[in-house]
Amino acid sequence: MRALELNLASRPFQNNIPFWVGHVLLVILVAGFGACNVRTYLVTGRKIEALQADIGSVARQLTELEHRDDEAVKTARFFDLKTLQAQADKSNDIILRRGLSWTRLFNQLEEIIPYEVRATAIKPLYGTREGGAARGANFDGVVPVSVEGDAQSLEAFLEFERALIMDPHYSAVEPLRTESILGSNDVAFELRFNYDPEGRLGGEHPEIPHILDAARRAAEEGGEAPPSALQGLP
Repeated sequence: MRALELNLASRPFQNNIPFWVGHVLLVILVAGFGACNVRTYLVTGRKIEALQADIGSVARQLTELEHRDDEAVKTARFFDLKTLQAQADKSNDIILRRGLSWTRLFNQLEEIIPYEVRATAIKPLYGTREGGAARGANFDGVVPVSVEGDAQSLEAFLEFERALIMDPHYSAVEPLRTESILGSNDVAFELRFNYDPEGRLGGEHPEIPHILDAARRAAEEGGEAPPSALQGLP
């Protein structure tokens, strides 16, 4: 038996719930999107303001630096570079004088100076004009030194020179003056060399035989003795 479909309403019935649910969801979506846009706008605005403030600060700093640079250039024009160099050299000389240990220098010289050699004057040379021997030094604290004295024989002086050349505390050994003392075998001399208290000049020192050993070897081989730094000494 088939049921009867009766509709007694004056108007047809329509289900509007899905429509209103979709409408509400759309409104919520639009509101959320708008709120997100507003938040992004505010955050971006604050960041732009911070960047503009940083740019302004950097620009002010650059302007200040340019002004200071101009002032420094104007001030530097009133100074003489030669005078500044002389003052710097004098300051370096004072630093070297205070840093040099006389006791250490004397003790290290005493270890190598032969018994027959007597030093009468030891003078550290400061300043760029006197200290020309320091040009060969590549270490801080190296001081050019001048030694005057006399030796009882030429061989003793040569042995002193050899000891200086072979010791890592000294380099650029240069005899400046040698002369024989009348009526004796003594030799008056003046030496100049670089002195490093730390002994860092070992790479510049060849092995040199004793002068007497070299002369003896040359005599045994029937040749001539090797020339020395004092060849031509009166």
